[in-house]
Amino acid sequence: MKKSILLLFTCASFLASCTTRTYEEISETETSASPTFTANIEPIIKTNCIGCHSSGGRFPTLETYDQVKDATQNGDLICRIDQTQSCGNVMPRSGAMPRQTIDMIILWQKEGYKN
Repeated sequence: MKKSILLLFTCASFLASCTTRTYEEISETETSASPTFTANIEPIIKTNCIGCHSSGGRFPTLETYDQVKDATQNGDLICRIDQTQSCGNVMPRSGAMPRQTIDMIILWQKEGYKN
């Protein structure tokens, strides 16, 4: 009985914490004021993507600024990491990144891919 109540509470907590947001709702107080590739995006990519998306690995390769920028501009990097869209398997395969991390990548894109 206790396990059932705990499971019900956990599920209810997850459902209550889910919110949907548009890209326009991303505020600078929640993400870096002006994210750059070197300071903000590159560490995220190295931690979450480079294990599979490096030379000799899966396409696209995400080892350099230009490769990450191209995957964001012309590929579906944002679509794959942002669960609000449907474009195939959500990346990374280990599980979705925190919303704040995804929002930072989106803000980096919106602000012109600062290096």
